[in-house]
Amino acid sequence: MSPIAKFVFCLTLLAAWRLSSTLFAEAPPAPGVDSASRNASCLALAREAGIRSEGGTGRNFVISPLSIHAALAKVAAGARGDTLSELLRFLGSASLNELHRAAATKLVGRLNGIGQTSFTSGVWVDRMLALKPEFMAIVASRYNATAESVDFVSGAEQARQRVNAFVADATNKQILEVLPPGSVGPGTAVVLANALYFKGAWTQPFDVSTAPFHIPGGTTVRVPSMTTSEPQHIAVYPGFRALKLPYKNDVQQQAEFYMLILLPDSETEIADLYDKAVSMREFIKTHTPTENVPVRQFMVPKFKFTSEFEVSSDMRKLGITRAFEGGDFSGMMTGGEGLSINGVYHKATIEVDEVGTVAAAATAVLWFGSAAPGAPQDLVDFVADRPFLFAVVEEGTDAVLFLGHVANPLTH
Repeated sequence: MSPIAKFVFCLTLLAAWRLSSTLFAEAPPAPGVDSASRNASCLALAREAGIRSEGGTGRNFVISPLSIHAALAKVAAGARGDTLSELLRFLGSASLNELHRAAATKLVGRLNGIGQTSFTSGVWVDRMLALKPEFMAIVASRYNATAESVDFVSGAEQARQRVNAFVADATNKQILEVLPPGSVGPGTAVVLANALYFKGAWTQPFDVSTAPFHIPGGTTVRVPSMTTSEPQHIAVYPGFRALKLPYKNDVQQQAEFYMLILLPDSETEIADLYDKAVSMREFIKTHTPTENVPVRQFMVPKFKFTSEFEVSSDMRKLGITRAFEGGDFSGMMTGGEGLSINGVYHKATIEVDEVGTVAAAATAVLWFGSAAPGAPQDLVDFVADRPFLFAVVEEGTDAVLFLGHVANPLTH
């Protein structure tokens, strides 16, 4: 295939995973990787995009670090040489074999058996081309993918619409378009699309009342908010306080999801919390409250919004360059040497109300050619009346499904 051929790789998913096949167990290790850094790069990418989005504008923001991680794990499965080594360093793994054994892989394998989630995937390949059997074996065995031959040369727009329809159906219409107009053309070779959907109900529904919320710039708005007088999982740390909101989990399922809300004090900025989440090992795990404490005042605003952006510049800033400048993707198909990624698009949506959370995310990769908590008082306040950080996490694997911040709950 010509180096100027265009390859579109689209993934739509909520949780991140790593490949677990040993087909490429002999791939050379990536130097300078330590196991504690796993997932850190994708959190760093989330930080870059989040701070850029916030930028004093008061915009809400949501990203799925693990959706991006999953996209790059599949990219790594088809990469070779220096391109592979660079991707492995970013993903925090010394080798593909280590990447394949990640705990998140097992979580993804269980997603269709969990009440809150669903997972599906598909592969659309140009009728004149074929993926390598080894690569297709990974996609089929680890992602339950079905393959379909399409005509990108004369029917690129129809193929784009088919992929988007597949994604929309798999996410219950939460993500209607992952491939933007013009992203698929006559040079497109393959589209891989994975879709993952999350819908979780709180263990205890909340009451709703209207409360003030202080948005950036000094304006105060009144917003529908969740309230309760029941004890909650709250911990107080220097500069912020944390709230854990568990979702209902089926007795037989092997995953436990929760939302973590980090509310900065007056002297702490949202950017400071992003920095902590990236720079401190296991920050989210070690700052998730474990003690159920009685509350005095409790308020968390309802919110619903969607974020979409292009993150290739952030990825370059964090060290991925070869994949954008003539990479080696010969593990994916014959003639894959010299292909370059020319765009990484991400879209995520989330809705939080008194009943629970609905969320989904999409990532599209386009190829061309710890501190200890302070002791809480007998009665603890948690009044989220100002911008805050949030994350949706799976407790067993510490996988961060979503990360973002709310600046104005009224802005969709």
